[in-house]
Amino acid sequence: MEYTTVWAAGLAGILLVIGSIFYSLGGRKGKWLRRFVGSFIISLAVWIPSLIMHNFYWWYLAIFPLLAIGFSLGYGADIIWEKILKRSVFALAVLSSALLCAIVVGGNGWLLLVYAVGVGAWSVWLGVTNPVEAAGEEFLICMTLNLGLMGFPFVVA
Repeated sequence: MEYTTVWAAGLAGILLVIGSIFYSLGGRKGKWLRRFVGSFIISLAVWIPSLIMHNFYWWYLAIFPLLAIGFSLGYGADIIWEKILKRSVFALAVLSSALLCAIVVGGNGWLLLVYAVGVGAWSVWLGVTNPVEAAGEEFLICMTLNLGLMGFPFVVA
């Protein structure tokens, strides 16, 4: 079972990387790549490992539309308070999928949600300060916001 967990977690990570690439590509051209392809691949990063780990919940199917909605929100701004507000709303929308998972899984899922929200707050800071060029920053923000989501297939009671 430990080897199964390792391979399932590795698959989740690979899918998160691929989904984040499509997220970043959608920031350049073809918003549908971000909104639908990136969000679908990241949803697969929860669905497939949870199937492998025999703890799939039908509610997990809602991750895709939640991420697609979150990925559709604009977060660009020039004024600092507007950047903070837009990026916070964006982060909360994307993190709604982690909230759904915490509600469904319960128990230690709530601890994972705390982690996801903390990392999500850091992603807002990253998006406001812009220390990395835009294409790299978008990839990092997507990875950051969804990293906690990858843990839900592995939550133990």
